[in-house]
Amino acid sequence: MILSVITIPLMLCLADRKEQMSNETLAEIKKITPNVKFMIADLKEEENCKKLVDLAVETFGTIDVLVNNAGITGTPAPVDQMPTSMFKNVIETNIFIAFYMSHYAIPVMKANGGGSVVNVASVAGLTGFPGHSAYVTSKHGLNGLTRNMALDYASDNIRVNSVNPGTTATPMLDEAIEFLKHKREKAAANGETTDEAIVSGKTTSPQNRAATADEVSDVILFLASNEASNMTGAFVPVDGGFTAF
Repeated sequence: MILSVITIPLMLCLADRKEQMSNETLAEIKKITPNVKFMIADLKEEENCKKLVDLAVETFGTIDVLVNNAGITGTPAPVDQMPTSMFKNVIETNIFIAFYMSHYAIPVMKANGGGSVVNVASVAGLTGFPGHSAYVTSKHGLNGLTRNMALDYASDNIRVNSVNPGTTATPMLDEAIEFLKHKREKAAANGETTDEAIVSGKTTSPQNRAATADEVSDVILFLASNEASNMTGAFVPVDGGFTAF
């Protein structure tokens, strides 16, 4: 997703908690632009979010756009079967990081005369998915944060919107597919049906395909740009019509 965004000149400050993935991504980005800083950190730690904002300001002078893209699905389970540690981890990753990053970046945007925040939520923030209690809760929460920030900072010329992808061809999708394969194999071994092993919801879109990462990042880039100057507080689905059901 990042690589399609930087086909236009940008100055980027990024973070990832996985060193190997960070190095691979950074090498690809530097083929396109040298204007990038990368920090390896767990952004669930508030001080790391402050460090990332400080790094961006020290390197590039200000922050025009904040994209909150950290997210995990966690292991699907209804509330009575969800380990509290898993629920907490999903909430902290999917909501708290966006809060921390916004908390430290918004004052920079205010001082700069405005900016744009794009939160990467999910269609799970627009509807429900049986069995995905933590993920759905977190993405609804992120959309709530989006809408309230839009109201709070409109007078500061700061726009806040969310992108809500459906199924997207990324490593997270690969992990989900592997999980489902495992559940189906386990069901067959136990003499269960797939329906008994997996609590499933709507799984297809009218377009009957996953979005590409580029299709999602194009919408992020649009919302971040001046082309979307009259958009704030919007939840934009990129889901092939999934939420039209």
